[in-house]
Amino acid sequence: MKKSIVVASLLLGGVVTGLSAGGDIGGSIPFENEIVDVIVEPIPVPTPVVAEIVVETPVAKEAPKEEVVKEETHHSDYYLTLKGLSIAGEEIGHHETDKGLGLGVDLGYRLGGGFATELGLSYAKNKLNNVASDKASYKTAALSLVYDLGLTDNLALFAKGGYMYEKEKVSALNIDASDKGLVYGGGLTYKLTDSMNLVGEYEASKIDSLRGDAIGLGLMFNF
Repeated sequence: MKKSIVVASLLLGGVVTGLSAGGDIGGSIPFENEIVDVIVEPIPVPTPVVAEIVVETPVAKEAPKEEVVKEETHHSDYYLTLKGLSIAGEEIGHHETDKGLGLGVDLGYRLGGGFATELGLSYAKNKLNNVASDKASYKTAALSLVYDLGLTDNLALFAKGGYMYEKEKVSALNIDASDKGLVYGGGLTYKLTDSMNLVGEYEASKIDSLRGDAIGLGLMFNF
């Protein structure tokens, strides 16, 4: 046992001695310096995330627009027409009258659909051709049905027909009589304002008198 330890110690000492002297153990192992290319991949740098901050600029609110309400003028269904008259005169038998002048008033009520009822009153005078110093006078009252047809926003055409009572007085001929019969006519109205129209009309009747046909021009007032 002691021999073995001694032998081992000698062998170990020899190995150490050999290494110290530069000897090779187990042969010479050459080491060469080699250049090794090492590919270093770049480390990806994370792209900074920029938070988008939206700053809302307060928008001044527009003041609410005031609604313009167009006021419609409302009228009742009644109207009144005041007009001047020009009567044509007439010839009956041996007597003939000239043209004359008069006044008229019509009170109407609109029924709807363009229709209206109308009460018309008038007074007019003219003179006899062969009696210069005397005149004839006429009073009338008529109840008519009127139909109005609008042509434009302001212009309308109307026609009327009804029944008329007439009082005729001619002193020179000792005439003081009354008669009645159909009356008819028509004309135009032109809107001047919401409450006023210009009226022009022609009127004739089936009554035999020295009055003759009439032309009227006046103003209609809408109530």
